[in-house]
Amino acid sequence: MKPNDLKIECIGPKNKGGQHAGLPKMDVKITHVPTGMIAQCGFERSQLKNKTIAMAMLEFGLLEIGWVD
Repeated sequence: MKPNDLKIECIGPKNKGGQHAGLPKMDVKITHVPTGMIAQCGFERSQLKNKTIAMAMLEFGLLEIGWVD
């Protein structure tokens, strides 16, 4: 997978205010631009862990469809 084929976005909390105000953006959404495949993860409280899981999900999805760089 080429790094310039990926679009990585960090997504913040969906609700506004209260105890969730000012929380860092922890969810990660990775899009493989050539195929349009998207992997999103927000299971962990760490952005780095979420990015690692989303990358693994995306790699598995690309293997499933037989994508070869």
